[in-house]
Amino acid sequence: MLLNILKINNYLVYVYLFLLALVAGVFSINYSANAPVFANSVLSFFILQDNYGIVSKIIGIILLLANVLLFDLFINSQEVVEKNNHVPSFLLSLFLCYAISLNPLHPMLFAQLLLSAAFWFFISIYKTDRVYSPVFNGAFCLSVATIIYPPYSLFIVLCFICLLILRTLSLREWLLALLGVCLPYFFYFSLLFLFDKDTHQVGLNLANSFHAPRIPTYLKGSFLINFSVITVAVFALIFFLIKTVSNKIKTQKAFVIFLWMIIFSVPTWFIVSTGAAFSGLLSAMPLSVFCGIYLGNAKSRILAELLTWVLLVLFVVSMLQQASVIN
Repeated sequence: MLLNILKINNYLVYVYLFLLALVAGVFSINYSANAPVFANSVLSFFILQDNYGIVSKIIGIILLLANVLLFDLFINSQEVVEKNNHVPSFLLSLFLCYAISLNPLHPMLFAQLLLSAAFWFFISIYKTDRVYSPVFNGAFCLSVATIIYPPYSLFIVLCFICLLILRTLSLREWLLALLGVCLPYFFYFSLLFLFDKDTHQVGLNLANSFHAPRIPTYLKGSFLINFSVITVAVFALIFFLIKTVSNKIKTQKAFVIFLWMIIFSVPTWFIVSTGAAFSGLLSAMPLSVFCGIYLGNAKSRILAELLTWVLLVLFVVSMLQQASVIN
């Protein structure tokens, strides 16, 4: 039932998708801890306190819905998934709710918009002639995302992996990507200098975002959400081992890019303390794609529907445990 309404072939699907994301967002934001999450972000210069009451909650919901819409338009327009599969966008909304549960204005919510835009630009260059602007724009967006949320800096190398996968080697394109990565940091350093701020702040933000490798800290609600996501991911892995992703070359190449993204995001589980019960928060984007493709195309529809509802139920219980509403 739930999966069927996320695959219908008309604009009504966006109403359902927005309603589901809205319900999940409102539920999560009511248990927001208003945690101090801005210390290592450029947003610390603009957001001077952790709790703006109802205003921050409204902005948080808007950011969540904007992320869902942009991500959905990206994966469908660029053939990352088969036509009319909106399950990945729904999963992304659930995962981002863990950022909202920390703070409605979490830097990740801003950075994720830029991350989606960056990969939209990059994947759009496949088999096109005019690629200079998308290459620069994609690298620029990804670089700005790392300034807003420094843990995303691990994804910088994906700029060049995208070029290797999607294009033949071109020095000009690589230089444009490098320029797009460097320019936001140049502006950042320049503004810090002009406003008499500590220019070492950039390096400090990056260094303070990571810690020595260790097993993720167990938090209330962690087991349920991590167990449910890993279970769906295992079924997705089996699905991809026995079935071709797609006959479309572009979809196959996009799949490889997201495979690289999950590879680079796995270390963040052990070197980044997000503070959320969901350990794979920085893997939200590729996990949404892989699990969403599986759930949207699984041959056993009953099993896929069951897994989706189990994920939803455990998401609710996990959120309540994280907020110490239940044990």
